[in-house]
Amino acid sequence: MRRRATAIGLAASLIAALASGCANTGPTGPAEAAYGARIQTNTPPGLRAKQTVDMLNSDWPIGVPGVATLAAAPQVNDVAFMMDRMWWDRPFTVSGIDYGAGQATLHLLTSYGVGQDVELRTDDAGMVDRFEVTLKKATIKQWSDVDAELTKTGARYSYQVSKVVDGTCTKVAGSNVDDSLPLASIFKLYVLLALADEVNAGRVAWNDQLTITKEDKAVGSAGFDTLPPGSRVSVRDAAQQMISASDNMATDMLMARVGPDALHRALIHAGHHDPASLTPFPTTHQMFSVGWGTPDIREQWKTGSAADRARLMAQTDSRHYEPDPTRTHTPASPYGAEWYGTAGDICRVHAALQGAAVGPAAPIKDILAETPGIELDKTKWTYIGAKGGNLPGDIGFSWYAVDRTGQPWVVSFQLNWPKFRSLTAASWLLSVAQGAFSLVQPG
Repeated sequence: MRRRATAIGLAASLIAALASGCANTGPTGPAEAAYGARIQTNTPPGLRAKQTVDMLNSDWPIGVPGVATLAAAPQVNDVAFMMDRMWWDRPFTVSGIDYGAGQATLHLLTSYGVGQDVELRTDDAGMVDRFEVTLKKATIKQWSDVDAELTKTGARYSYQVSKVVDGTCTKVAGSNVDDSLPLASIFKLYVLLALADEVNAGRVAWNDQLTITKEDKAVGSAGFDTLPPGSRVSVRDAAQQMISASDNMATDMLMARVGPDALHRALIHAGHHDPASLTPFPTTHQMFSVGWGTPDIREQWKTGSAADRARLMAQTDSRHYEPDPTRTHTPASPYGAEWYGTAGDICRVHAALQGAAVGPAAPIKDILAETPGIELDKTKWTYIGAKGGNLPGDIGFSWYAVDRTGQPWVVSFQLNWPKFRSLTAASWLLSVAQGAFSLVQPG
């Protein structure tokens, strides 16, 4: 997950700062029938619960001024932060509400069917002085439960669980595995494979130095954000940040270092189902410029031929990346502005990376395992390499995991919506993934 990738990750707080919140605190709120279960407003907790749902379902962005009419002063900023994150998943349905002495618990469903509980408590003045949000995790007991959970979200999705034997993937479970869906930052596995191949060929060394430029910093950096232009980082450190922090600046510097031919060879090496669709291989600067930059060229991209798209990418290289704040929460995948791959592609690139992690490129294994991104039983799983991705409307996770018998597995999920989804969706999807891992039998 990237926090500093582009203005995409910052738009919610930007909008909150510019807009005052709006809420109806009266006993009858707008479109109450659409909320689901009725909320009693004859007590302070009930009144604040109703106000909370009104604000979350309003088209007015959540802002500190509005939350100040809901929460006690010391809690305003924290409550505004939590509600702002939730607001992007509106409209919410109230599936139930529990009342207690000075408190109420809202049971909510997001617009894509994921449950959240909001526990709030009111002080003597009737203001909220405790606001806790709990995610309702998925319950997975059999493979059909995975499909049921993913289907209810309304997303296009693909998931696959595969055994890897001698570098070959064999599906054990999955759905829509041949659908080519957005990869988001999972595409960085191909950059890492190109780097591994170049290191093993002796054309790149781990201690080679990369120089940060002003334009490099425009796409955001999670690991090197404090370094000024002119600073130098090693190939090894850049590779680590690209995978563990999904660092976009590091990714683009590594892509420049290995070159387009190496990236194309990596697609072939990993058995991507359609290497031509990613040739030339877009950098994050190019793809972000197409999807969220100014000027808006998404329609040209959508209707353009392969040659047109290559020309548009080349044009983005000649101008500074300037994100359009009005589109930072607008998915670009409806225009085809993404990196694409199937579940089989993901499995094969993971397997190829492990196969390439020998000799000089052996550190690849450690790079992938630095941030597993999931809590698994360590007595069952002895190695976990991971890469996920998150762009507006697109969420994906992938793991190469070795069980206690030495059997490797690849587990991947790709979800695609026409609307932005908050980090709640990613957290919920992780619970689905944990359930899927629990169904895998070692050996």
